Amino acid sequence: MSGLLHSVRIPLLVLLYQGLVVVANVGFKRSAESTTATAFLAWQVLGNLAGFLSVLTYTALLRWLPVHVAVGLTMGLGFASVQVFTAWLIFHEPIGWSKWLGTALVVLGITLIAGGR
Repeated sequence: MSGLLHSVRIPLLVLLYQGLVVVANVGFKRSAESTTATAFLAWQVLGNLAGFLSVLTYTALLRWLPVHVAVGLTMGLGFASVQVFTAWLIFHEPIGWSKWLGTALVVLGITLIAGGR
């Protein structure tokens, strides 16, 4: 079992990081849209907690990855996750073809960086 966990730890940490970044951005967007102080603070707490947990996840990735690969996998894919999941799927914000192309190029670049580690 530990062999399986060992082989999937990096993908799992990257996936966890992406989920936390999406949750943080949803929290901050909802906070910005809040009409009451209580709702504003509640969404801020959620966003900041998810952000803090994403930093801990990134730190864990640094145990097994060089910085240049960890940054690409987290920050680059974080951009793509926020663009697709947060903006488009959750908030239904329009994303034009040029932004889709840019997102695809970011993901391609990250794939090339991670593949060359």
